[in-house]
Amino acid sequence: MNLPFGEIENTRLTINFSSADFSIASVLSAIREHLDMLREMGITFLGAATDAPPGPSPVFKPVSIKAIFEYTGGSGAEKYLLRAYEILWEGVINTFPGEALWAESKKAYAEYIRAQAELLRARIESASSEN
Repeated sequence: MNLPFGEIENTRLTINFSSADFSIASVLSAIREHLDMLREMGITFLGAATDAPPGPSPVFKPVSIKAIFEYTGGSGAEKYLLRAYEILWEGVINTFPGEALWAESKKAYAEYIRAQAELLRARIESASSEN
């Protein structure tokens, strides 16, 4: 079953996020918010990770963040996984920072990306001058 930001396949739910909108920390925080409820529903959190970018990029490119869950109960996996999907998005809403904190976080992240670019530029210049 395809969902707007994920899919249910047999007993597995995969929810997709983008690093353009969320950090892995905010995704895990939203999951932690309702992990006890998911366990009671027979749903196990299998993990979350970002996709590794295919190679160096001159600009920031968002990557996919995937969170994976498995239904370990009896029958009715789709019904429980669909409810888990809804609960997890409620967790995203409940744990997402306010506008001011979000803007501050995005600014700090932009400064981090800029610092990485400067470091890369300096390394390239240093390597060029050594040759």
